[in-house]
Amino acid sequence: MAAPRESVDNPLRKTPSQTRAMRTVDTLFEAATRILASEGEAGFTTNRIAERAGFSIGTLYQYFPSKEAIVVALVRRHRDRVLRELDVMLERAVAGEYGAEHALRLYLRHIVDAFGRGQKAQRLLARLGWQLDAPAAIVAAMDDGAERIRSGIARLNDPELPVPDEPTLYMLTRAVIGAVRSAAVEESAMLDDPRFEEALFRMVWGLVHRPAAGG
Repeated sequence: MAAPRESVDNPLRKTPSQTRAMRTVDTLFEAATRILASEGEAGFTTNRIAERAGFSIGTLYQYFPSKEAIVVALVRRHRDRVLRELDVMLERAVAGEYGAEHALRLYLRHIVDAFGRGQKAQRLLARLGWQLDAPAAIVAAMDDGAERIRSGIARLNDPELPVPDEPTLYMLTRAVIGAVRSAAVEESAMLDDPRFEEALFRMVWGLVHRPAAGG
């Protein structure tokens, strides 16, 4: 799939509002994901997606103008789901179910998983999504993630884990996402290497953790 010069701002032709339409879009998403996993980029065409989903190509085009739009819609849906799941992790940490160090390890593990640890389709989506998604949408997603982290750390109210200042939080979110995305784009074995996740943890923990005096 050759990336177009212009990014995709609005992937959906129309937003499904009725249950049947939502099921149609979900079925198209599922078909697209399966094709990415089984056939890769070469087999990813609107005709194949429609065929795999059991719809006519006209039905697909009611919702998506191109295969690139499907990729962007998939990426944004996946991104929203991951953010919701990370919110749940933060809530559990705030509720005292586990400490800050364990929460960070879980958080980073989930990020690595989201970019395709052991999943061909997610790795392809990471690469194609970075090429095709609107830059403003990518920046907004990273800023949103940074704000969620800032809010979660503030609510933990842990003296050994002060809220990072804005430059530190900006650098950390970009460094983590950049490293994980690069591993996915490069099809690197790093995503499946436990040492990669541990290196991410040491980088973040070393910058945000402030041990108590004498600790």
